[in-house]
Amino acid sequence: MEDDNADVLYRYKYREMTDDNLKIITEGTLSFSRPSDFNDPFDCSPAYDRESMTDIFSRRPDLVKRVGDSKGLSPAKRIQQKGKWVANILRAVDSGAWTEQLGAQAGIFCLSRNPSSQLMWAHYAKNHTGFLVEFSISMDAPYLDLTEFMPLPVRYADERPRLEWGAVKPDFEDVFLTKSRDWEYEEEERTLDVRRGPGIHPYSRQLFLNSVTAGARMSDEMFEKLKLAVTKAEQDTDKEIPLYRAQLSGSTYEVYIPGHPDPKLNPPS
Repeated sequence: MEDDNADVLYRYKYREMTDDNLKIITEGTLSFSRPSDFNDPFDCSPAYDRESMTDIFSRRPDLVKRVGDSKGLSPAKRIQQKGKWVANILRAVDSGAWTEQLGAQAGIFCLSRNPSSQLMWAHYAKNHTGFLVEFSISMDAPYLDLTEFMPLPVRYADERPRLEWGAVKPDFEDVFLTKSRDWEYEEEERTLDVRRGPGIHPYSRQLFLNSVTAGARMSDEMFEKLKLAVTKAEQDTDKEIPLYRAQLSGSTYEVYIPGHPDPKLNPPS
């Protein structure tokens, strides 16, 4: 496993070969997803401590005052309305509306630590016909670029993160960075963007785009198209961006990237 204290981190994005996905290379843009769009319905969906909902106003009388003041209610009316407010909280949680609202302002860009995962090539690069983008993340990069790109490790667990309703400092990062152990094969890390939110955002190809690898099953026609995209990125950034082609082992269940500087990715001689 890579040393997390290394001066340069290498992270990977598996993509299907489409014009929009090629924009990672040709235009220097990344697609930050909304949590509700993920294929895993448990992703970014915490469990809630229901007891903390039903006794929220006894634990947090400041909330009663804040809600009451905002609605201009008398102390008596506030007491009468507490049951209704609790029912609304439970309904929002049970319907999923609160979870969707929780993640509405978060944009998430997913990466992997592993460039040779046969499952990732199959699932996210359309059966090895897509491509892999390698990012190099130097700790010497300018602060703003680094903080907006730096991915955080996903934690794999048996239970969903549990939020206490009305917690003064809820651990939202735990919510966005915890998944079921069933997904451990992805070796995932995530860049979280709560400033710009979901959408298409630029990144510095000059700083972070390191190499591109074509899938082992990519057609020659698509490989030429990928080569053109890499050539454009080289011209735009005035730097060399290596283009490799993945290779399937003839004897084991392994994916190689011949010519890559990491010896572990090269086939045995």
